[in-house]
Amino acid sequence: MTRRLPSLNQLRAFEAAARHQSIKMGADELCVTPAAVGHQVKALELALNTDLFRRKTRKIELTDDGRRLFEHLEKALDAIEYAVAQVRPADLTAMLRITIAPFFGNRWLLPRLPEFHKQHPGIEVRPSLSFDYVDLAKSGFDAAVRYGAGEWDGMNAELVCNDTVSPVCAPQLVDGCSLPLPAEDILALPLACGRQWRADWVAWAEASGSDITHPDHITEYDSRAFMFDAALSGHAVILADLRMTAADVAAGSLVRLSPVEVERPQGVYVVSQETPKPNPHLQAFTAWLIGQAHVY
Repeated sequence: MTRRLPSLNQLRAFEAAARHQSIKMGADELCVTPAAVGHQVKALELALNTDLFRRKTRKIELTDDGRRLFEHLEKALDAIEYAVAQVRPADLTAMLRITIAPFFGNRWLLPRLPEFHKQHPGIEVRPSLSFDYVDLAKSGFDAAVRYGAGEWDGMNAELVCNDTVSPVCAPQLVDGCSLPLPAEDILALPLACGRQWRADWVAWAEASGSDITHPDHITEYDSRAFMFDAALSGHAVILADLRMTAADVAAGSLVRLSPVEVERPQGVYVVSQETPKPNPHLQAFTAWLIGQAHVY
């Protein structure tokens, strides 16, 4: 049987342009000029006798035919790439571009990253700290380290760890007290939490067996970073993940007030695009993160 296929170069050019929604970005990926990609796409349209893009002043948009072709073609090229990878010797070197929330990156990941590079000298991780919610399909990042409940539609989310929280504060806030403190004494102190996380204190109070199940003197902060600042400056007790506070407790800038811990439903995930072929370098980075997260 003879396959009735257009030029594979034309299909590759179309798929790259469609994925990026840009002729120029598709050309950059293929290391050719935008004019070359434009010619290949036009030739494909002539061969198929249909328009694949609507060409506007500063952008291109897929037509209905173009969208149908792209959806099938992207999966087909992923399958081809996966098949080739099965017979190609493993690449021992790689660069991973990872977008990371600044709080987690600065406080926990970046201090540990040299150890990953020591264990995996062939894999260079380039972190980018940003509050922006990055579209991985268009950004060029290999993955994102995100905080949440693992619900990102159409994405692969690998759990690194759930938060395990316990009350901490600066030592001056409990100066002269004998630790650990009873739950009622902790709940009588100034309390703080992240925005919309007031329920954490209710869960902890219940876990501690306290009669005070709904403490009402809680200051809410817009971010975890601000919440931590309140604790470090001696203004409040916070419920913080034990991994995030381990270095501060060891240095004496924070103290744990109780052995009672509560696991939150939220946690840290490595999020990446769903593909038929797992990225072995990203898998190595994720496995290392999971290992690090369970030593604290």
